[in-house]
Amino acid sequence: MSEGQENIKYLIQRPKTPVVKPPMHRSVFNKSIKREFKSNRGCHQTMGYAEVKPNQPSKFLKKHTRKVIRPFVGTKKNITIPGSSNALNPVYPSRRCRKPERKTEEKTKLIKRNFLHENIVDVIRKVPPLPKHRVQDSRKGHTMVLDEAGLEPTYVSKKNFGKTPSYIKKIIKNKETEKLTEVERIRTIKPPLRFLPLDERNKLLTGMKANWGELYTEFLLLPMVTDSVPKINRKARLENQLNNLEKDINILEKYPSLYVCDD
Repeated sequence: MSEGQENIKYLIQRPKTPVVKPPMHRSVFNKSIKREFKSNRGCHQTMGYAEVKPNQPSKFLKKHTRKVIRPFVGTKKNITIPGSSNALNPVYPSRRCRKPERKTEEKTKLIKRNFLHENIVDVIRKVPPLPKHRVQDSRKGHTMVLDEAGLEPTYVSKKNFGKTPSYIKKIIKNKETEKLTEVERIRTIKPPLRFLPLDERNKLLTGMKANWGELYTEFLLLPMVTDSVPKINRKARLENQLNNLEKDINILEKYPSLYVCDD
């Protein structure tokens, strides 16, 4: 039978089987821990027994009845000797023993100093500040300082404006020196030019003339009418190659002694 069809055995309700849970885990040391907790519960409840028993509430504290015992402080000053054991706790002289000569000198200097005269001289010598460049940008009278707003071209008026910084000049100089040293090193290892011998010169001439003949025959086989872009490009390419070969052949035939760079 398919799952969608009914069955008679599902009409009778079956009793639900109860779920049996396992017993709760209880530690073996549970009772001993409880016993220790109860026995040590109030062991640190106070800071120990009071040394003096408190008075009764009827005997409350009255004015000038409490005896205050203050620590004893000696009045004699002990002189410390560097080699003695008292050198660890030095005793300094009191304020009365100090000489007040320094304070009197400072007071006399302050009395002699004329602050009014100094202020007048400072104001006379002071340079007056330049007026700020302000612009009114609204009809209600709102003004704006161009220098503070960053609208004043102050950077243009600097001495080093438009000049390369010194650190960039140093970098360029170092690079040039490195290039020069590299070129000199290459020249010492390998000479830049070499003399072209006669045999090699003749071989070059024969090879160039053979290439020129092949290109010239290819140029003659071109069609008379160049009505498309590929034909025009091919004709221009062949003409350039023929002109370059003619220039090289003329140079080799004109100058007997030549120096060639291998690079």
